[in-house]
Amino acid sequence: MRNEAAHVSAAVAPMADRVRRRGGLATDVAAYIRGLILTGAVKPGSKIDQETICVALDVSRSPVREALVILGQEGLVDVNPRRGASVAHLTPDDIVDHYELFGVVSGRAAAMAAEMLDGERLAELTEVHRQFEQRGTTLTPDELSALNDAFHRIINTCAPRRTRWLLRLLERSVPANYYEFADGWDAKAVGHHAAILAAIVAHDGAGARAAMEHHLHQSGVAAAEALRVQGFWD
Repeated sequence: MRNEAAHVSAAVAPMADRVRRRGGLATDVAAYIRGLILTGAVKPGSKIDQETICVALDVSRSPVREALVILGQEGLVDVNPRRGASVAHLTPDDIVDHYELFGVVSGRAAAMAAEMLDGERLAELTEVHRQFEQRGTTLTPDELSALNDAFHRIINTCAPRRTRWLLRLLERSVPANYYEFADGWDAKAVGHHAAILAAIVAHDGAGARAAMEHHLHQSGVAAAEALRVQGFWD
């Protein structure tokens, strides 16, 4: 287990400053550890070195323990009172299934957007997509992520309050840096977004739902493939 713990320790440093700036609360620490897992920085079965995370993020044990409880509930971490915490043995199907669940809820929001978005919001959604299409020029992965978030956020505003809460919960459990992690995904996402936008502009609720569900399914397939390439399941 020492080698596995060392692997986790080596993976901790790159995002440490980002989490520390956000305050080091349990939800932020959970987001950080989740990112390590879902981008393949740590592998299934690897022991999570809580002390290393405390030192790197400049937090006490308490938010780290709380973060591991959150991740345990999500099925990303196995917590054993005697042995500590380790990365759960996820499968490719686990990854794809999560994105498909995300797609079902997002598809419902897209169908409602096709019915409810007014001219001003449709223009805003169209402009965000236009900027996203410029991915091959000067946009960084962070800028791509920000535009992607804006595109989905406009659509999700049409969903009821509880659905929006569930969407936020699902959003937190996918890699925040997806466009850096899943190399080349932006080219496919442009086409998916275009199909979603076209259905919404045409007030085609069923088409918007289907296009969104397809988009999130393919996102899951791409995420699982990116993890496979990184040797996540070796």
